[in-house]
Amino acid sequence: MVVSNNWWRKWQVYAGIVLLFNVAGFLYYIHFSIVNGYLPSPFLYDKSDTFMDLFNALHWAYDDGRYTDWGSIYPPLSFFILKFINFVCAGREHGAPAIMRENSQFVIAGFCLIYLAVPAVVLKTRSWQDFQRIEKCLIYFVIVLSAPMLFTLERGNLILLTPILLAFTLSKIGITRSVCIALLINVKPYFALLMIYYIARKNLKWFTICFLLSGLIFAISGVALDDHFFVFFTNMFNFSQEAGLFSLREVMAMPSSVSSFSYVLKNPAGAMLVSGHLNSPMIAIFVYIIETVKWIVLVISLAVVVIRSRQMRDAEIISLLVVAICNLGIWVGGYTYILYIALIPVFIKMCTKWLYIGLILLIAIPLDTIPLLSDFIGEQYSYLAAAHVNIWWTLGLGSVIRPIANLILLLLLSCEFLARKNESACKNVNFDVHPIV
Repeated sequence: MVVSNNWWRKWQVYAGIVLLFNVAGFLYYIHFSIVNGYLPSPFLYDKSDTFMDLFNALHWAYDDGRYTDWGSIYPPLSFFILKFINFVCAGREHGAPAIMRENSQFVIAGFCLIYLAVPAVVLKTRSWQDFQRIEKCLIYFVIVLSAPMLFTLERGNLILLTPILLAFTLSKIGITRSVCIALLINVKPYFALLMIYYIARKNLKWFTICFLLSGLIFAISGVALDDHFFVFFTNMFNFSQEAGLFSLREVMAMPSSVSSFSYVLKNPAGAMLVSGHLNSPMIAIFVYIIETVKWIVLVISLAVVVIRSRQMRDAEIISLLVVAICNLGIWVGGYTYILYIALIPVFIKMCTKWLYIGLILLIAIPLDTIPLLSDFIGEQYSYLAAAHVNIWWTLGLGSVIRPIANLILLLLLSCEFLARKNESACKNVNFDVHPIV
C-alpha cells in the first residue's frame, strides 16, 4: 500500500517541526551540562554512572563470575558482542568498570559511532523504500536527537543494536526473520514475546525453527563463554521477583510502562509525596487500578494478535508485539522506545496513522525540560565534569507523559485491528503513488 502525496508533504512539515523541538532540547542539554557540570532530566540522577551500562557489562565479559557473583541477566551472546566492540576499539580487558571507562576512550567513541550508524542502517532497510531522501534526512536527525536515543547513548546500553535486527525482522521473511528474532532474544530475553507471531500464524514449522535457533545460539555462546551459563535462568527469575531493586529516581527517569507509577506509589518514599492528597487506602486503590488497566490492555493486545491475525499483516503483528513488550513493566525500561524507529513505516500505512505517529513523536520530544518536581540531592562526582558538583534531581513532564502515551498507543493499535474487516488498507486512503527517490 502507498500513501497520498499530500500526506507525505504534511509528514515532511510535521517531521521538520519535531526536529526543531529536538534540536532545541539537545542545545538545552549541552548548555545545562556546561553551566552545571551534569546532564539534566531525563538522564539518571547518578552523574558518575555515564556509559556504565556498557562498562559494567564489559568488565564482567572478562570475569567468570558474571552469572554466579554478579548475578547477570545478560545472555551469553551479549558478552561476546561487548568483547568484539572492545577488541575493535582497542579497549582495556581488565580492571574495575570505572577504570576501564577511564582508559577506553576509543570504546566510547566507537559506541557513539554505532549510535550514529544504527538509525542510518534502519532507514536503508526495505520498509523505508517509499520515503524520499529529504524525509529520511529529517527523520534521521529527529531520531539521533530524540530523548530516548540520547538516554540510551548516555547509559551505553547494548539495546542500541536491536533496532537494526527489528527492522530486518519486519522487512524479511523465512529464515532471515527467524534468525533475527533469535538474535534479538539472545540480546534481550523479553523479545521472546515476538514468537507469538508464529503462534498467531499457526506456523509450527517456523516457530520450531526460531525456538531451536534461539536455544542453539544461547547454548553455543554459553558453552564458549562460561561453564555456569545456565545460572542465567535462575538470575532472570530472581530479578523478576526482587522488589525494591530500582530506586524511585531510576524508575522515573525514562519509564516506558505505567507500572512505574504503581512502583512509586507502593514505595514508602513515593507514597509520602502524594500523602497530602491521598491516604493509604486510596493509594492502594490507585495502584490496583493502574496495574489492572495495564494488564487488561496487554491481554487485549495479545488476544487481538491471535484472534484477528487474518486481518493483520506480518509487520503489523510484530509491531503490536513490540509495543506490548515496551509496556510490560519497569524492568523493560525506557530504552525500548528506540525500537519504534523501525515501526514508523508500518504505522504510516494504517487508518489512524496520525495518532500513532503523534504519540511516538510525543515520546521523542524533550518534554523533560518542563520540570514537575525538583530536589537537591547533594554533591556527586560527575563524569562529564570530572569533578564533584552539587546535583539537583528533577522530574520532568516527559517522565509522566511517555508511559501514558505508550499505553494509549498499544490500546489504539489493538482497537484498530479489532475493528478491521480485512487485511486490505483503509478505504479512505488515497492510493496515489509516492515517488521513491
